[in-house]
Amino acid sequence: MTKLLFGTLLAFCLAGFHGASLQAQDAMPSFGTGMKDMKPQMEQMHAQMEQMRTQMVQMQALMKDAMDKMAAADAAMKTHMETEQASMNSQMALQQAVVDHLQTMSDHMQAMADRMTMMPDAIDMQKKMGLKMKKDKGTMGDQK
Repeated sequence: MTKLLFGTLLAFCLAGFHGASLQAQDAMPSFGTGMKDMKPQMEQMHAQMEQMRTQMVQMQALMKDAMDKMAAADAAMKTHMETEQASMNSQMALQQAVVDHLQTMSDHMQAMADRMTMMPDAIDMQKKMGLKMKKDKGTMGDQK
């Protein structure tokens, strides 16, 4: 983008100088004319040079403005990309924490299931106790 702007500015400058030199050649007096005849032409050339200088200053200001805007856009894009990367890293860390938690819960449940299969007598005992407690509840309800 910068090269394009610079190339455009260079082309305008060369075209302006080339046009001014052609006008100067056309304005060259013949040997018989005096300095009085050249004065209006010189003033015209001077005005054209001032106009070209003004255009050049305007072009430089536009280029500087465009370059400043590009630098600001680059900085904003860099900040945006860094924010997106941080967000993605945070999301991945959260997902990993969830996976780790689920794995821990699964391991814990598996360990509990393994212990339960090792104690068949305890399960039978709990079933019997559960039946007794139900019977006790039934008798207590009858007393009321």
